[in-house]
Amino acid sequence: MITMVTDPFVTSRTERKVGLGLPLLKAAAEACNGSLSISSEEGNGTTVEVRFQLSHIDRMPLGDLVDTLLTLEVGTPEVHWIFWIRKDGKEFYFDDQDLKRELGDLPLCNPEVIRYLRSIFSEGINALELI
Repeated sequence: MITMVTDPFVTSRTERKVGLGLPLLKAAAEACNGSLSISSEEGNGTTVEVRFQLSHIDRMPLGDLVDTLLTLEVGTPEVHWIFWIRKDGKEFYFDDQDLKRELGDLPLCNPEVIRYLRSIFSEGINALELI
């Protein structure tokens, strides 16, 4: 499946819904001298690494990365997320494992938790000066 996951006509879903997230992400990265790589180990997890040349004229706007990270984190609490974004020697790294352990039964969708995550993501992304 790893070798086919970026093919827009391949899916593991049994429903009619088809996702184009990875194929579109790969196309966006490759359009600006970037790349997408995926590694996976059954029972251990999957890593998706995407590289973009930020200065490339064909790079699409990054959009709201803070809201994107927040949506991924809060919308899929069963996933162990690690966000690692690097630019020019600066980096933002966030691993949700300790946070989830500290929260215990408090859900990620709790307004206080969302405010906290938004502040962490905003501070980290803004420090990178991506734009």
